[in-house]
Amino acid sequence: MNVTLKDLIGLTKELPEKYFEEIFEKLKEIKEKAEAEEEADSKIKRCPHCGSDSVVRNGKRNNRQAYMCRNCNKTFVETTGSVIANSHGSETVWRQVIRDTVEGVSLDDTADSLDLHHATVFNMRHKILTCLESEMLASPVVLDGVCELDETYVLESEKGRKFPENYHRKPRKRGGKASKRGLSDEQICIQTAATGDGKFIARTVNRAAPTKEEIVQVFGNRITEDTTIICDGNSSYDVFSDKCVVAHVEHPNKVNGFHSFKKERIRKMRGISTIYQNRYNALFAEIYGNLENAVDKIYRLITSCADLFLDIQTVKSQNLCTV
Repeated sequence: MNVTLKDLIGLTKELPEKYFEEIFEKLKEIKEKAEAEEEADSKIKRCPHCGSDSVVRNGKRNNRQAYMCRNCNKTFVETTGSVIANSHGSETVWRQVIRDTVEGVSLDDTADSLDLHHATVFNMRHKILTCLESEMLASPVVLDGVCELDETYVLESEKGRKFPENYHRKPRKRGGKASKRGLSDEQICIQTAATGDGKFIARTVNRAAPTKEEIVQVFGNRITEDTTIICDGNSSYDVFSDKCVVAHVEHPNKVNGFHSFKKERIRKMRGISTIYQNRYNALFAEIYGNLENAVDKIYRLITSCADLFLDIQTVKSQNLCTV
C-alpha cells in the first residue's frame, strides 16, 4: 500500500487536537535528522563557478545547505547549475515525480498525490525528460559488437495541444485508430537499436518507413568497423554494408522486446504528444531492463548536470520532435 503525503495530512487532521503538538515535534525531529544526514552525505567538492575545491559551508538558502568558495567568493547550493536549480520541491518530491514518470503514472495522479498543480508537475516531469535527452545526445551510445537494429511505429498525437487548422487528418479520440490502412503519414517511426551489453537507442526523425538517409542520420555516427548489425528483412539497413557486417534475421528478439516495452508504456499513458516523443524515447532507453535502479540514477543525473539550468520556456521549446 502506497501512502502519499496527502494521505498523511488527512490522517493527521482526524487525530484529537491534544496529539497535534506531539506529532509536530516528532515530524520536526525526523526532518532535522534527515537534514543532518543530507549534510553529512554531501558530495560537494568543487565550486560550480570556478572549479575550486576550496569551499566551506555558508548557512542555508531555501532550506538547502549553502556553500561559499574561498577562491572566487561566490555562494552556491548543491543544486546550483543543475536541472532543479531554484526549485522549491524537496528531494522527496522530486524522487516521487521521477518514480511516477518511470512507472507511467499520469500527471493528474502525481499532482493529486503530492498536492501540486498539474502545470507544476508537467514542468517538473519535462525537466527530467529534457535532462535525459540532453545526456543521451551528449554521450551517444556506440554500436560496438553485435547489435540489433529495427524500427517500430506509433500513432501521431496532438495530445495536450490545440488541434491545428487545415491539418492533414481529422482529430480523433485518444486510443483511436489511424484513418488510413498500413503505413502512412499518421504513423511516427521510432528507429531503435540494442547493443550486446544491454544499451538501447530510440530516436524519431521521420514518418512512415525510414529512408536510407534517415537511418544513416540516426545510426551512422555510432557504427564502427567492429559492428555487426542484426536486422529484419528491411534492405535499407544494407546502407551500412560497406562499413560493417549486416545480417538479416526473421525476428531480432532483443530490440523487439524493447518495442513491446515502449508501446506498453505509451498505451498506459494513453498516448504521447509527438512533439515530446524523443524525450520519452530517451526515458524508455534509460529505464528498459533497469527499473529497480532507475529512480536513484535519474535523480543523481538531474542534480549533477552542470550548466543545464532549465527554465519553463526552455522546457517548452528545446529539442521538440518536428517530423
